[in-house]
Amino acid sequence: MSIRPLFFSTLLLAGTIAPSSAQTQQEMNAEAVAAFTKADKELNEVYAKVLDVLDDEAKEKLKRSQRAWVLFRDSEADFRADAEARGGSMWPLVHEGIRASLTQERVKALKQYLIEDKEK
Repeated sequence: MSIRPLFFSTLLLAGTIAPSSAQTQQEMNAEAVAAFTKADKELNEVYAKVLDVLDDEAKEKLKRSQRAWVLFRDSEADFRADAEARGGSMWPLVHEGIRASLTQERVKALKQYLIEDKEK
């Protein structure tokens, strides 16, 4: 069973993959890497802001959580890309698209923590 149509629709709706002028698989793969890099940069910025508002005990817990989350994100991307495109030229597109999408979700979750912290 292939989940490809649902996967790509989800990535388009999530803004992970934007319609572009990329024509070759290599160009699309490069755009997926760029999307992940952008999401990861934002994640690191938001993560640093969250750390700034935490006490020492909470900082350590967030650091452990973040390390575990990164392992999950990368493992999940490996699993899902393998299910979609094992050995194929679009594997990097799928892999990086999933990493970008999961990273964007994590950014939203961390930003929510900042919003809730301000409301206290």
